[in-house]
Amino acid sequence: MIYFSKYYWFLAASALLLFSSCDREKIIELDLNGVPAQFVIEGNVSDEAAPFTVRISRSVNFDQPNDFPAVSGALVVIGDPAGRVDTLPEVQPGFYETAGALPGISGHTYTLQVWVEGRHFTATSTMPASVPFEDLKAIRLPFGGPDEVVITPIFNDPAGLGNNYQFIQSNNGKRQPFIFVADDRNNDGARISTLLISSDLETMPGDSVSVEMRSIDRVTYKYFVALDASNGNGPNASVPANPDNNFGGACLGYFAAYTVQKRSLVVQ
Repeated sequence: MIYFSKYYWFLAASALLLFSSCDREKIIELDLNGVPAQFVIEGNVSDEAAPFTVRISRSVNFDQPNDFPAVSGALVVIGDPAGRVDTLPEVQPGFYETAGALPGISGHTYTLQVWVEGRHFTATSTMPASVPFEDLKAIRLPFGGPDEVVITPIFNDPAGLGNNYQFIQSNNGKRQPFIFVADDRNNDGARISTLLISSDLETMPGDSVSVEMRSIDRVTYKYFVALDASNGNGPNASVPANPDNNFGGACLGYFAAYTVQKRSLVVQ
């Protein structure tokens, strides 16, 4: 599947695959369908050094600003298949971090459990194998301003279907709020040069750019595709919707175990 951010559908004829798109994990702003307030749980485990984070907040009515109030006082636990369990203390309102040395290992399935206000939520995610991030380039396209460039990660997709990717771009130290995800159903085993492109993303000469490449599981990929569509982007954009997740719909948000690689450049 090739998933575009928005507008640039005419690029589909090109040979390049386009992707639609811490510090702390990104605080995701959801467009809701007028449902009652729900818990929003956003958690992660990666192959980088701990701590890993879980953020818990509460949704607001769809016609209110997406300033989700923090939820304190939850019991948050992450476990791995080796039987290691880490109980996450609350380090600031609504933010919980692993306290021990829970390792992030490819192939391991992690379980997140949250007990809060008499409710119990659980989700699992399996960390995929790491895919090498080969190169990062800045290219000029035959549209837009004469100085505008697009960042292009390059990598070799392993043979065998089932690889899913997310890219996160930061310009001059500021994380860009765009969703870029893709799978390998049309590019299995290929060397891929991707374009991180959105009509609202501007990258100029002199910018210091870093890109984080994540290998994510299928559930996380589908969550971000649905989230981007619910925000009015991409080929499946429609009325706002609450994307499916690995909590089985019991709450909003997601739990993801993923590998991370990073590259950076200064745009010339």
